[in-house]
Amino acid sequence: MNAKSFFMLVREMRQAQKDYFRLRSHEALTKSMALERKVDTEIHRVEDIKGLDSL
Repeated sequence: MNAKSFFMLVREMRQAQKDYFRLRSHEALTKSMALERKVDTEIHRVEDIKGLDSL
């Protein structure tokens, strides 16, 4: 994933989080959590490539 794709993913995740806190719906929570997992997966992938310790 390149930097622009990561940025767009994080932007989508933040919007989903805001939607959840506004709506408090199960659907919004599920979407937010799925996007958070994608962001976390990408962070771990890059950490592995760079040889960084996870936070």
